[in-house]
Amino acid sequence: MQTILLGLFIPLLGTMLGSAFVFLMKNQMSQRLQKALLGFASGTAI
Repeated sequence: MQTILLGLFIPLLGTMLGSAFVFLMKNQMSQRLQKALLGFASGTAI
């Protein structure tokens, strides 16, 4: 059970950190970088 929870927590943490970074830095980064980071935050690669 612990292995399953860890396997779910790691991608969740990465998604949360990526989306928080984009949200906080959205006015200071280029449009292309913002789209790339949003793609990774949503779980899709561009």
